This record gives sequence, C-alpha cells and structure tokens, in this order.
Amino acid sequence: MLGPLLFLIYINDLMECCDEACILRMTQKSVDTFSALMIVSMQLQCTLANLQSWSQKWLLSLNTKKCCVVSYGRSVDKTVIYTLADHSNQEAVLERYDKVKDLGVWFDEKLSFREHIQDKINKAYMMLGIIKRYFRHLTIPTLVLLYKTMVRSHLD
Repeated sequence: MLGPLLFLIYINDLMECCDEACILRMTQKSVDTFSALMIVSMQLQCTLANLQSWSQKWLLSLNTKKCCVVSYGRSVDKTVIYTLADHSNQEAVLERYDKVKDLGVWFDEKLSFREHIQDKINKAYMMLGIIKRYFRHLTIPTLVLLYKTMVRSHLD
C-alpha cells in the first residue's frame, strides 16, 4: 500500500523540481536569434541539473546512455550540447539523434512520421509473409481471420 503513495510523492516532487513554465516556454516558443537560443538552452540545462538533483535526493540513478537529445522544427540548431550527470556523478554529454522511438512511435526532427509508417508497413508485410509461408492450405474465412489479426492490426 505504500508503493502508490511513494509514486505520487515522486511525481509531485518532480513537477516542483523541474520548472514547468520553463519547459512549456521552450516547447511553444520559436527561437529566432542566437541569443534567444542560448537563453533557452541554458534554461533547459538548468532544468536538467534540477532533474539530476531530484534523482539524487530520491536515490534514483539516471541511465545517461538511454537519454538523448532530439530537436524538433524546420531549422534545427545542433550546436548546443547538453550534459547530465550519471549515477557516479560524472558529467555525460547527451547524444543527439535525428530520430527517436518513444512508446513504439518513431519521431524525427521534422515530425514527418515517414520512418514510423515505413516500420509499420514492413511489419505488416512480414506478417503477411509468415501467413503465406506457413498457412498454405486455408479456407477463406480462416485466411480473413488470420489477415485481420496478424496483418491489419499492425496497420491500424
């Protein structure tokens, strides 16, 4: 019974630690000048430092190898470097990627979703190939059922 209570404390404390207004400003604001970019990047680095101190407070270690940076937009500046301390308090430079998979969806820096769509199409073709290879002698209702469950579910 103590588990959910601790989870709520973690979440509430995390929102107090990381400046929510800072994160919202950075995601909604377009950055036109170099000085504005530097201000926004310093705010984000400060938020990352707050996240690091929060994780140390709750004795949670961050895996910096699983953390990355992806910038979204038409004109993406890739010169800014972000760091985050790992469990041994050594500063690690976060890797910058052009695309990242989050909760099963591929996000690229242009938010085009071409990679995600192609991945789903490839999985559907793979399932269709499995059906053609291993289920040669099927009745039509069984084939339709297999198609709806194994192929169409990836496309939906």
